[in-house]
Amino acid sequence: MPRLAIHFPPRLRPLLLATLLSALPLSACDRHPSSIQLLAAARQARQQGDHRTAMIELKNLLQQNPRQASARLLLGEVYLDTGDAASAEKELRRALQLGLAAADVLPALGRALLQQGKYEQLLAEIAIDPAQPLSAVLRGHALLAQKHAEQAAALYAQALQRQPDLPEALLGQARLALLRQDADTALRLTEQALRRHPEHIESLRLQGDLLRDAGRLDAARHSHERILALRPRDAQARIDIAHLQLQAGQLEAARASIAAAREVAPNSLLVLYAQALLDYRNGQHKAALERLQQILRAAPEHPPSLLLCGAVQAALGAPVQAEQHLRQFLEAAPGQPYASKLLASVLLMQDKPAAVLALLQPLQTTAAPDAELLALLGEARMRLRQFSQAAEDFRQASELAPATPALHMALGISRLGSGDNARAIGELERAAAARLPRAGVLLVMTHLRARDFGAALAAVQALERQGANPLVHNLRGGVQVASQDLAGARRSFEQALAMDALYQPALDNLAQLDLMEGKPQQARQRYLAALARQPGSLTLQLALAQLAIRREQRAEALDWLEQACRDHPAAPAPALLLARLRLAGGETEKALRLAQKLQAAQGGNADALALLAEAQNAAQQPAAALESLSQLAQLQPSSAIVQLQLARQHLLLRQLDAALLAARKALSLQAQQPEALALAVALLLDKQAYAEALKLARQAQQAEPERPMGYKLEGDILLSQQQAGAALSLYGKAYTLAPSGPLVIALHRARLAAGRRAEAAQQMQAWLRQHAGDAPTRLYYASSLMQEQDYRAAAAQLELLAAADGRNVIVLNDLAWAYQQLGDARALDLAERAYRLTPNNPAVADTLGWILQQRGQTERALPLLKRAVEQAPTSTDIRYHLVQSLAKAGDRAALRRHAEQLLASRDFPQREQVRALLAQP
Repeated sequence: MPRLAIHFPPRLRPLLLATLLSALPLSACDRHPSSIQLLAAARQARQQGDHRTAMIELKNLLQQNPRQASARLLLGEVYLDTGDAASAEKELRRALQLGLAAADVLPALGRALLQQGKYEQLLAEIAIDPAQPLSAVLRGHALLAQKHAEQAAALYAQALQRQPDLPEALLGQARLALLRQDADTALRLTEQALRRHPEHIESLRLQGDLLRDAGRLDAARHSHERILALRPRDAQARIDIAHLQLQAGQLEAARASIAAAREVAPNSLLVLYAQALLDYRNGQHKAALERLQQILRAAPEHPPSLLLCGAVQAALGAPVQAEQHLRQFLEAAPGQPYASKLLASVLLMQDKPAAVLALLQPLQTTAAPDAELLALLGEARMRLRQFSQAAEDFRQASELAPATPALHMALGISRLGSGDNARAIGELERAAAARLPRAGVLLVMTHLRARDFGAALAAVQALERQGANPLVHNLRGGVQVASQDLAGARRSFEQALAMDALYQPALDNLAQLDLMEGKPQQARQRYLAALARQPGSLTLQLALAQLAIRREQRAEALDWLEQACRDHPAAPAPALLLARLRLAGGETEKALRLAQKLQAAQGGNADALALLAEAQNAAQQPAAALESLSQLAQLQPSSAIVQLQLARQHLLLRQLDAALLAARKALSLQAQQPEALALAVALLLDKQAYAEALKLARQAQQAEPERPMGYKLEGDILLSQQQAGAALSLYGKAYTLAPSGPLVIALHRARLAAGRRAEAAQQMQAWLRQHAGDAPTRLYYASSLMQEQDYRAAAAQLELLAAADGRNVIVLNDLAWAYQQLGDARALDLAERAYRLTPNNPAVADTLGWILQQRGQTERALPLLKRAVEQAPTSTDIRYHLVQSLAKAGDRAALRRHAEQLLASRDFPQREQVRALLAQP
């Protein structure tokens, strides 16, 4: 039956397809090659910290298949990584609706609710599940946020009783320790988490922060370097290292670290700020100022940049501008010692001693004794001719620090991505060891997370009294959106644009409102108007392209991306998106040329290599794709995802030993990587290496006893040994832990093998009634029915799938085949639709060709079948159809050539029919 475009060895094919189809997570159930590659590329990008690319990959995938549950889950997790918890929640809930197991989704959904301050909703929706200790941790985090520290502590302890060394629970306890100002205990708990889970990113970051605070810079750097070993494209880790190097006076090393971060995130404000700080340390004040002005155009009230800009302007001899920036900073952080002292210096430059006293005298009663502050007060009093008081100030200062530094410049990092400005400022003035209060934007966001919209609006009003600017209006709009006041939000965003017509955050927010209200043309006009004011803006060109994709205006999207590539030939983002859009549209040759050009220009760019491999596979160049993936593996030797891609590519080339080797390497890098584990077990079963396969399954059970993966794999092993009853028991255990479509598939296969067909159909049909949107499971069931030649029942399932997604080529192809077997005239139309969507798919060409042949249209059928054989030369099914068509056409020479190839295949079942065709006169 010609339904699959990829063909495996006869012994491996049934087992491998079933195993990969039912492997956890659900991503392994995606049988569309492009979807599989997009999902793998997104996972790889996320693992490397490249969230933008991950989003592009996933949105492209979901454009092809909006019901891909595993893509929804991964997109939700990426949104979480970038701090967009509201979008994350939306995607995660859709993943649940599409049939993904709750056990796989709830951890991420809990994080999304926490980040939005939906603590009560989390407590209402996520109950304590003894089988899922993380549920107790999530509830603990919610209670801790509500200041119920004792209850949170009890839940963390409960979780650790059920799963000792659970990293999330240990980090919860570490945060409790920090609340008690017990940094030693916090560090001990973090290190305990890492002993069991050495690759836990959140633990590594917290460890690095705690070690830095303790002055252990080398150890802190090691923590961030471990993050880079796991996520080579994690810009935050590179910037963390750069600031540690700056703190140690290693300026050249810091420069190299910032350059490496820039390669990953060239337009990141985080990188710009780090470079500005380095420029300032090197005395390159004009360069620092240019970078800071770039940041402040995008984020006008970013406190660390305001503070550093004040210092830079002072160094450049521009005290008026320095005063402006420093006062703006102090409006958000009144009394901050470092900024106050710097402003005092600027005021003295302008001969304003009285203003210095007004600024610094309040600090004398609230701050610890400070030699620099006393020296500044002494100078101000000298200028005011208050000599005795000035003498006392200088005496105290000299006792505190005989060699008072002129200016303390601390080394730190701005966490622009996460919005943690209070911490960023604290790091900036590390030498003063001061902590800043939550103020301004941070205060608004805190109230939003707590869903206290009234308090959030009051905080916005306080910012408005400090001076109108587009950021504040945009902030007000955000509060109004959260409180469902969409009309008010629109007015606020429009006010922001009235002040700055190119203020991108407000522009994007208005476009989102337009889309929510079903006005995509209005959103388009906004971007076009902005582009007219800022011709050639890459950000706006990409926004217009993405908008066109959402509007299903593919031609327009291509135009914008091509224009962006012309305007920004060195920028990889538009070229990557353009190539992927062409791939999705079946323009394989154009996509391949783009990918080749991008790889040639970008050199060792991992994204470009991954794209090239994907395009080469789409162009039926699997050997070239293997070479590209091998280069990618050399570039990212510690990436389990890349090794998994290599394993799949070897499998595609029927290089089974090499595939197994790559799968094993993936597992050595990430022991419980589910897809690598499933693939390794499937390949071992093909080799009948049951002992090693069982060892892997048992290791998975021991490592994660509350997750279904290990039990499911052992069930696969038993089923391959014809032990259907024992397999059913293990599948049942896995299903009890976490019911899911893949496990329903496994149970169905086992029941069929045990001869319990009615029971198998009953459970499958019950699952599909309760999870009507579970497309992968329904597609499996339809395939199973077709294998049983129950074409009418199969067609009923496929019709439901086609109604939900009329562009799913696999569904259209299978439904055409089923209709043909039923004598339904609709078969030809469906086959032609599938062929128009993917004319380069040999399985689809075979289906159309065979239907045409059976309807006596040999002249149309023959070219299709010949091309299908050229594209899939190892498929005996397709070649057999070609042989029958050649017999009808009377081409005896070609018939004999292809027939002899079929007869040379020992596993070909229709040998007698082929011999009969050869014997015909």
